[in-house]
Amino acid sequence: MSGTVFDIRRGVSKDGPGLRTCVFLKGCPLRCVWCHNPESQSAEIERAVTTDEVCGRIMSAGEVMAEVRRDAVFYDSSGGGVTFTGGEPMMQADFLFALASAAHADGIHVAVDTSGFAPWAAFERMLPVVDLFLYDLKCIDSGRHRELTGVENRLVLENLLRLDIAGAKIWIRCPLVPGLNDSDGDLAALKEFVRRLRNMEKLEICPYHQLGIEKYAKFGKPLLYGNRNSASGKDVERWNRIIYCDV
Repeated sequence: MSGTVFDIRRGVSKDGPGLRTCVFLKGCPLRCVWCHNPESQSAEIERAVTTDEVCGRIMSAGEVMAEVRRDAVFYDSSGGGVTFTGGEPMMQADFLFALASAAHADGIHVAVDTSGFAPWAAFERMLPVVDLFLYDLKCIDSGRHRELTGVENRLVLENLLRLDIAGAKIWIRCPLVPGLNDSDGDLAALKEFVRRLRNMEKLEICPYHQLGIEKYAKFGKPLLYGNRNSASGKDVERWNRIIYCDV
């Protein structure tokens, strides 16, 4: 079993509990206008247009797991593990399942960072081998979600509710961008939706930042959102006040 990986980062202190190794799988069905990893979008191996950099390589499950196992002692001491992210890791569902199954068999904590835009059957298959889903909620209004990501969100919300009913542990992550998905109405709808979840362990705000803008020119991709400012302290303060009040 092999798949396309565009990065592996060790010693990550976010993207799940403890110290983690993050495995980035290439390919994503969404086209979020604020995406800070444009090189992750295509499932194909790409070459930068301004440098000799190549993004993506074919790796076997064994090769990936050899990298993951290198830090097993740190997972044990910190309560960490491996996080499979992207792109959208569920686009390589068979490869993801092979990786998660191998990590689970080794007793390594497994997290999957997902947009939720994948067939339910793919999520259902993952339930026995995934300890935590890091689930992005970008916008509750489906029409607005389509404008911002290229897809409607009915499948995203349905999968989230089904994961919750199935008893999966969930951290909700909210990528918020000033002026795009952070109106009072957007935030109130988000808060109201997550109140329905029984197995949500954490609700995280992920403020927009400018990191990654230079990648668009490097890989010859259009910058859809533009060179806007990162979220300010006042933005985050308002988001926190609305979202975390009585959640």
